[in-house]
Amino acid sequence: MTPILALISAVLLGPVTDPVTSVNILPAAERTEIVIAVQGDLDFRDFTLEGPARLVVDLMGTEHALPRTNYAVERGGVRALRSSQFSTDVTRVVFELDRIYPYRVEIGDGFLKVVLEASGDLFEPWSTGGTPAPTTARTPAASSGALDELVAADAAAASPAAPVLIPAPQQVARRITVSFTATPIQDVLFTFAEFAGQSIVAGANVTANVSADIRDQPWDIALQTILEAHGLAAREMDTGIIRVDNIENLSQRETIEPVSTRPFRVNYATAEEIQTSVQGMLSERGTVSIGEGTNTVIVTDIPRVLDAVGQLVAELDVRTPMVNISAKIVFVNRTDLQEFGVTYDLKDSNGNQLNFLTPGAVDADGDGVLELPDEQVNRGTDVVSLGGNSIAALGNARNRVANPTLSMLSSLLIGRYTLLNFIEALESANMSDIQATPTLTVMDNQEANLLVGERTPLRVIDLASQGAGGGGGGGGGGGGQQTGVIPQATVRLEETGIKLIATPHVTAGNTIMLDLHAERSAAELAESDVGFIFQTQEATSRFLVEDGETIVIAGLTVTERSEVRSGIPLLMNLPVIGRLFRVSRDQEIQRDLIILVTPQIVQPS
Repeated sequence: MTPILALISAVLLGPVTDPVTSVNILPAAERTEIVIAVQGDLDFRDFTLEGPARLVVDLMGTEHALPRTNYAVERGGVRALRSSQFSTDVTRVVFELDRIYPYRVEIGDGFLKVVLEASGDLFEPWSTGGTPAPTTARTPAASSGALDELVAADAAAASPAAPVLIPAPQQVARRITVSFTATPIQDVLFTFAEFAGQSIVAGANVTANVSADIRDQPWDIALQTILEAHGLAAREMDTGIIRVDNIENLSQRETIEPVSTRPFRVNYATAEEIQTSVQGMLSERGTVSIGEGTNTVIVTDIPRVLDAVGQLVAELDVRTPMVNISAKIVFVNRTDLQEFGVTYDLKDSNGNQLNFLTPGAVDADGDGVLELPDEQVNRGTDVVSLGGNSIAALGNARNRVANPTLSMLSSLLIGRYTLLNFIEALESANMSDIQATPTLTVMDNQEANLLVGERTPLRVIDLASQGAGGGGGGGGGGGGQQTGVIPQATVRLEETGIKLIATPHVTAGNTIMLDLHAERSAAELAESDVGFIFQTQEATSRFLVEDGETIVIAGLTVTERSEVRSGIPLLMNLPVIGRLFRVSRDQEIQRDLIILVTPQIVQPS
């Protein structure tokens, strides 16, 4: 009969499900253990999701019995936890992670354990409450009293002098189902005190009639909601007694409540940074100071504020990741140059000579014979004959190839005339490759500045300084004034070299948002008397990049082409043979700039 009754019960009542009672997150050597407690046999499925990184565990044949559906964890690689009744007999638990970690799943008697390979510092155990897993120790209570399982209300929603209301739970609280119809508040408080086993005392001015229908809710949340609906608040005293009163009365009581002093040791941040955040939480009688020698924040205030400051310091004083930033600046300069030219020099040995290209000779004694070197004329000394018929000419004399790699001289003698021509050619290719690889390591959200270079002095002439002198004339005739400018010279230092300024921001999923300025500069003497020319290649950008990924933040190619042709008019433009009567210069300059950046989160050793 038993199997038949079980079959009838399954048809009438539906499938039997086991409750999921708690989730515990525990530290272990080089890993994090997540233990999910389930009463009964267990079947599961698991998978991971990206954007953000999540681990999803579906528990088959179970019922969602956790006190809440959303938790902020922030430890052991787990940022947050969400749970829900995914379907009739499936409970889904979603863990939001810093990033996707390797993991494995183990099943025990009444629990499921997920082992994350998330190595790091040890952390305080965390639990949703309820029955702990059989293989783990219970998380120690923070202090005595049911309200020790609660956290402070949102500080942004209350003034510094506002009392602490019953806050949202971090651990389990017994669920209550009750109805009230125009019930005095004192009877409502008595009902909750009996149910929770707590001592609740109402103030003298607490009066209200409550009408509410509570269905299977944690008793602390139900009581908080009822009190807020009637303008009341609750506070747990050091003795564990819960006092209920009007918010105004509790605020006035804080003005006469004794203050105490409590130091808060800061490990990772600086005391000055924490002091700025704590300042806005103090009451009218509160003060805050810092101990520079021990990096401690010292707060004097009422106990409620001290407890809130302790929670804030614990959230702000966390280990900040380090980011290594490697940049590579590549600058390539290529120059191709081609020059070709033909120059001519026509000389008359007995007459005119334009000795610009070569030396000349003159028959000084008139014997008709040129005797060298006695009758030689140096280059640059022209000879002009005013008697007789004579002709001299130069072609392309002043447009020659500078530093030619090929020079050819030919001469043609016709009677007393000599025709000299120079054929000059040059072809060169020049390439310079400049690479700079600055690397620096900086804490998250901090600016790092790297400069490898020199400071070039620049002389600056200031013409603003003036001097004046004056004179006068007698007899009422008039006066004179003379004003002169006395320039003042100062020296200004200009930084040149490799410069890298970076501010990293580590986001969820181990991506890095980076504010970056990369620069390479060099000083060169100007061709004129102005001083220096500063050649600069720089890039400023903000970008989002994966951990360890290389990104090109700047790329630039500049090509300059120039062509210069000069020669003998008309002849230089003749087809084919025009090259014999001109000098040509073809130059091409190409500059390439590439800036690459690789940020990487430094993992703790």
